[in-house]
Amino acid sequence: MKISVLMSLYDKEEPSWFEECLSSITYKQSLQPDEIVIVEDGALKPELTSILDRFSKNTNIPFIRVKFTENVGLSRALRAGLYKCNNEYVARMDTDDVAFPERFEKQIDYFKNNTSVQILGSSAVEIDEKSRLTGKVRVVPEKNENIYKELWTCPIIHPSVMFKKSYLLAAGSYSKKLKRRQDYDLWFRCALKGYLFHNLPEPLIKYRVTPLGSKKNSIQVTLQQARIGIIGSYKLKLGIKAYIGVFFPVFKSLLPESLRPFILSYFSRFDPRN
Repeated sequence: MKISVLMSLYDKEEPSWFEECLSSITYKQSLQPDEIVIVEDGALKPELTSILDRFSKNTNIPFIRVKFTENVGLSRALRAGLYKCNNEYVARMDTDDVAFPERFEKQIDYFKNNTSVQILGSSAVEIDEKSRLTGKVRVVPEKNENIYKELWTCPIIHPSVMFKKSYLLAAGSYSKKLKRRQDYDLWFRCALKGYLFHNLPEPLIKYRVTPLGSKKNSIQVTLQQARIGIIGSYKLKLGIKAYIGVFFPVFKSLLPESLRPFILSYFSRFDPRN
């Protein structure tokens, strides 16, 4: 069972994070991938290009580099990269996250024993901008039935996922139109096709959370997310709780920065993602 790793890299990425990420999916993996497909989403600064060149030359893993002259956004980049993956099993990875050493081995072992599953994620531990553990764990539902019920919460951590390429292509792959929330849209489409999901309970990645990340969630992005959630929840008949819940990110984006920690702390007790 051969593995392709699918990633997208753009100019504003922090070089030290990118290097840490590549190290975690190459040298430090108990089961190394058979290829790494990395989409260069626009022109890259020299520091990033240097790291990419060094890893591609100094590892035995083939690097397939897909280059865009301009930044097209994560969804289009992943769509292009997925077509370049030569293997059925594709592991997603973000260039600022870190994989635990046995991530690929454990996911492949699960697929070997559960051949009917198409999409496999995991829990994750959070790290900050200095790669320090924050003490927070992102827990996600394990079983397919519970994942479907909570799909409006996007209970699949995108960079933790390994999936079967042919099935995602059959579901339409990553959207040509979206720049953000491409995974949320994709999981709904996969669910509508009846695909089986599963999440491994143990964390397989370190998920980086920084202040800059939350600032990307503009009102336009959250409204787009709400639209995806409403349409998907309606088609899957997820009920009134889902309809209300998908608008919570919109409410959150409208809160003053000073009030967010207090209000979010209160509402987090009702969030199934916690």
